[in-house]
Amino acid sequence: MVCYVYLRDVSIKFHPRNPKSTFKDSRWFKRGWTLQELLAPRNVVFLDKDWVRIGTRWTLRDVASAITSIPVEVFEGRDINAYSVAQRMSWAALRETTRPEDQAYSLMGIFGVSMPPIYGEGGAKAFMRLQQEIIKISDDRSIFAWVAASSEHNEYRGLLARSPYEFRMSGEVMTSDSDCIGDRSSYSFGNNGLRIHLPLETTGDSSRGDDVFLASLLCQSENGSFLSFYLRRTNRQQYVRCCPDQLVFRPTLLPVLNNIQELTVREVPVTHRSRFNTRPPALMYHADLLPSARHFLCTDTLLSPIVHSSTSRASVQLEPWSSSRLHKLTYKTPVTEEAFTIYLSLGDSPYYTLQPGDQTFERPPFSIDPSRDDGAMVRLGSGAISVHCEVTGRLGRRLEIDFIDQDSLEIDFWTQALQPPLSGFIVPSKMELRTRLILGGNTLDRTIQLIRVYPSDFYMKTFQDMAYIPMSTTDDGDTALPFHILSYGTEDGEPAFHVLVGLLGSSGTPWTDVVTHPKPEQVYQSYGNGSRAYKPQIKRFVRFDGDCQGDLTASVQERSSLQLGTHLLHLDWEAY
Repeated sequence: MVCYVYLRDVSIKFHPRNPKSTFKDSRWFKRGWTLQELLAPRNVVFLDKDWVRIGTRWTLRDVASAITSIPVEVFEGRDINAYSVAQRMSWAALRETTRPEDQAYSLMGIFGVSMPPIYGEGGAKAFMRLQQEIIKISDDRSIFAWVAASSEHNEYRGLLARSPYEFRMSGEVMTSDSDCIGDRSSYSFGNNGLRIHLPLETTGDSSRGDDVFLASLLCQSENGSFLSFYLRRTNRQQYVRCCPDQLVFRPTLLPVLNNIQELTVREVPVTHRSRFNTRPPALMYHADLLPSARHFLCTDTLLSPIVHSSTSRASVQLEPWSSSRLHKLTYKTPVTEEAFTIYLSLGDSPYYTLQPGDQTFERPPFSIDPSRDDGAMVRLGSGAISVHCEVTGRLGRRLEIDFIDQDSLEIDFWTQALQPPLSGFIVPSKMELRTRLILGGNTLDRTIQLIRVYPSDFYMKTFQDMAYIPMSTTDDGDTALPFHILSYGTEDGEPAFHVLVGLLGSSGTPWTDVVTHPKPEQVYQSYGNGSRAYKPQIKRFVRFDGDCQGDLTASVQERSSLQLGTHLLHLDWEAY
C-alpha cells in the first residue's frame, strides 16, 4: 500500500533539510487525521504543490521525526505499541482538527480501540471516552502522565486528560512498571471515579496542607527519574488531582512502595453548552476544471441538478433531505475514455468523494469534509486527478480539479541524517512587564512576546505560554548550534531586547546573556568569534519604546519536573 501525500503548500525549490524549505511548515503535519496517514501505510510518498516528488517517508525519516517529534525508529519499522501511551499521545499534542471531537476519534487506530463517534459531545468528553477505552485494554499508567496548562495550576482535576495537548511534555515518559505492586496493578472506572492502587507519600511542604500527597505513577522518564503527581484528599479514600500543571521527578520508587493505598480519584465534570439542531439549507457546488484538466468533459450528471454548465465549470445545487442524498459528476476524455467521478452529499453536513472510473456506487468508500480542505487524489493511467475544495461562503463550495501528468510525479533528491537534540530550554513565550514612563512617572503594563528565534531549528516547538528551544548536537557531543538568540518584542513585531541561551561544549554547562543590539545576526557573529563572555546569570539595563526602561535578569536552571529539554530560562523584570 502506497500513500501519496500531496503538499499544496510546499515547493521543491529548497530541500526539506534546508531551514528555508516550507516542508516543515506544511499544514499536513499539523492536522489530526494525517497522523494515521503518516504512520499506517507501508509506503508514503511526498509530493509538492506542482506534484513533483519530494521524497518518501523512508528517505526523509529524520526530517519527519524532527517535525513531528515521533522517534525516527518508528519510521524505520519499530512497532508503535512498543511506545508508552503517553509517548503516542504526545505525537498528536500539537495537531488540530476542524471538529473538536476528531482529536479523539482520529487516535482510535493508533491505540487499537474503537468507539462510536458522537459529534456534538465536545472535544473534552470525546477524549475522555477515548482514554476509558484505552484503559480497558492496557494497564500502562503513563496514560495519566499529562500536564495541564499553567493557567490551571489552582484547579482540581481527575486522572484523565482533556485533550492531546496536555501530553505535549510526555514524549520521554516510558511504560509503567506495574509488576512491582503485583495483583494491585489493575484499575477501573466506577460511578464515583477511577478506583486505583497508588503509592502515596507526604509532600514535605507544610504550605500545601496535610491533605495533599504525592502519588507515584510507577513509570520513569528517559533520564531515570520516577514521576509523581499531587492528590488532595476530599473525603476518606476519595481524592482529586491538584496542581495539574506539574509532574514531579522523584529519584527512587522504593520508599513509597511501603505505603500503597486503594483510593478513588473523582473526575471533575466537563461543562458542555447545549446546541439546537437546525435543518441545513441548500448548498451550491461549483466544479471548476483547471487548464491542465480541460481535456476531460463532464459526461454524466446522474441525479445531479445542474444549474450551470460550460467546458470548464459545472454548478450543482444540493437540496437538504432530498429523496437522493448522493449526487455525482462524471468526467471522461473523448480519446482514451479515462474517467473519474466526484460524488456530492449534503445530509447532516456537506461531503464529497473522488473515485476513478465511471461506475456508480450506492455508498462511496470514504468522504471528505470540504471545511477541512484535506483534498483528494486518484491515479489514472496517464496521470492523476487532484480535487481540492474551497469554502466560498456559508452556502457555497468550489471544487478545483487539476490533472497531473505521470512524468511530473518523479524527482531525484539526496539524503542526510538529522540528529535529534539531547538538550534544550523551556523559555517563556510571553511576558507581562510593568513599566514606569520616564515623563510623568505613570505605570504601564506591556505584553512582550517571543517574536523570533535565531538561528531557526527543526525541533523548536511553541506552546500557549512557553516555547521549547532545542540544542542540536554533533556526533562528537559538542553542540552544533552553540546558542540561540531569542528576540522579544511588542505585538508590532519590533524587538525590544534579545536573550541568548546556550550550552558550553560536551559538558553542557548552561549560560545566558541579554543584549539590545537590533540585529541578531551581528550578535550571533560576535559571540561566535569569542568576543563576549558566557555567564550563567546576567542582569542588563533595557530601554525600549523610547520611554520604558528597567533591569532584566535572565537566569538558567536545570529542570526538576517533567518538561521538554533539560533547562529552564527565567526572565525577571524590574522597572525603573
